[in-house]
Amino acid sequence: MFIVFITCFVIFISFMFCIRLISSELTFVLFAMLFICCLVFTTNNIFMFYLFYEASLIPILYIIMKWGSYPERSVRSVILLLYTSIFTFPFVYILFRFYNVNNSLVFSLFYGVNGLRSTLLFSILIFFTFAVKLPIYGLHFWLPMAHVEAPTFGSIILAGVLLKLGGVGLIRFSSLLNLAELKSTILAYFFVFLVYVTLVCCFQSDFKRLVAYSSVSHMITIPIILLSSTYVGLKGVISVMFLHGISSPLIFILVGVIYLFISTRQHLLIRGVLCFRPILSFLIVLAFFFTLSAPPFPSFVAEVLFSFSRISLWYPRLVFLLLFLFLSIVYNLLWLTSSVFLNQDSSVNYSFLFRYSYFIPIFLSVFIIPVLFVVFFFNVL
Repeated sequence: MFIVFITCFVIFISFMFCIRLISSELTFVLFAMLFICCLVFTTNNIFMFYLFYEASLIPILYIIMKWGSYPERSVRSVILLLYTSIFTFPFVYILFRFYNVNNSLVFSLFYGVNGLRSTLLFSILIFFTFAVKLPIYGLHFWLPMAHVEAPTFGSIILAGVLLKLGGVGLIRFSSLLNLAELKSTILAYFFVFLVYVTLVCCFQSDFKRLVAYSSVSHMITIPIILLSSTYVGLKGVISVMFLHGISSPLIFILVGVIYLFISTRQHLLIRGVLCFRPILSFLIVLAFFFTLSAPPFPSFVAEVLFSFSRISLWYPRLVFLLLFLFLSIVYNLLWLTSSVFLNQDSSVNYSFLFRYSYFIPIFLSVFIIPVLFVVFFFNVL
């Protein structure tokens, strides 16, 4: 229910952002994306889940090839298609194996299946099928390319909807995973690259690539929380996905608006935003503190649940959490202070200042609605 809500909300935000470019073709693509993703999140049949899980690539590929702004977009789209298809195709073996044991492909039979959880290979095939769309570090190479080539409303859909497909798949198939063997096999990999990918964010100069890699650093927390095998961990997975679906599209909206003002995504060239747009600067501050999971933003709750799940795995691994938090502060606040507050104004196209003022209600709705919704979310759970 929560992921369907965030899907509808993100598609609406994407629709509002591209309202000046809207056409019947673009409207059809956005509604097709909404329809396919809602079917992935709600179907009770494994085959239909896999079918629509793969079909969700079609609208985003069309958006990149049709409305992308760089000549390499066709090649990058093919790379995206091949990269995700190669890692998800072994899931067909899971379908045959499950049907051979149960003579059915209904999700509700998962809780009665014990024979399928015996092998580590079976768990790894399921895990990598969905990890490629989270994505975890090592399977993430398609994500920065897709974000750079996609238009801003395409990046909003990529970050807010498409990355949630992998997390929902891991949750729905978690009863088939041998979490104990997965924990002993690949948990150390996640802890190391949780810190490494956050360090990579500190060296990014392109604003879109920075946000893309920050999505990787946030999404790699989902398998770590899931491997904790706790009820608090399940709450943490849902809250991380839900709140990342709010914060990441918000940052991409800011990237798109700033690009319209200054015609660059190199954050070393972005100067003096506070001088010509104080309200936009204030929204940037709110957005980055939302991304930092600082109180009183609801993302702080997800960070606390993540911390509890990490401690339950092994207490000395808390040092990785501290490094992750410190480096997150570095790449957020260094960009914020250097590009917004501490530098003088650069050459700005001031004709855009009033033409795009209708984005302000979108920003405010992005902040207000999650705060109200997260209260209901934790009361239900």
